[in-house]
Amino acid sequence: MNRLLPATAMLFMLACNAPGDAVPTKPAEPFRPTLSLRPVAVSLAKGATQAFQAEINYPEGMRYLKQPVAWSVVEAGGGAISGAGVYTAPDAVGTYHVQVKREDFPEVTATATVMVK
Repeated sequence: MNRLLPATAMLFMLACNAPGDAVPTKPAEPFRPTLSLRPVAVSLAKGATQAFQAEINYPEGMRYLKQPVAWSVVEAGGGAISGAGVYTAPDAVGTYHVQVKREDFPEVTATATVMVK
């Protein structure tokens, strides 16, 4: 059985589906986690303290109750850092590194240099 559409129905169908009538939606950009650390370099006396601050971006629509970062001192004996980012220099002169890592994206890290005099 061969059915033919009336000419007006065919024109209406073509008009509704004509290329260029539809507005293409912009594809969503993938989320790229970032992490910045301040200060990036500091000089301290032995035993002195320094507060570091980490700043991260969040996926759209997401907020965390606690900033998901973990602090560490790279070198053994290079001082200590609290969960709030407060560094205490060791009693040994040297160059040390404070590192902060995103807990939700562990591959994203930032490092600051600390010179202890």
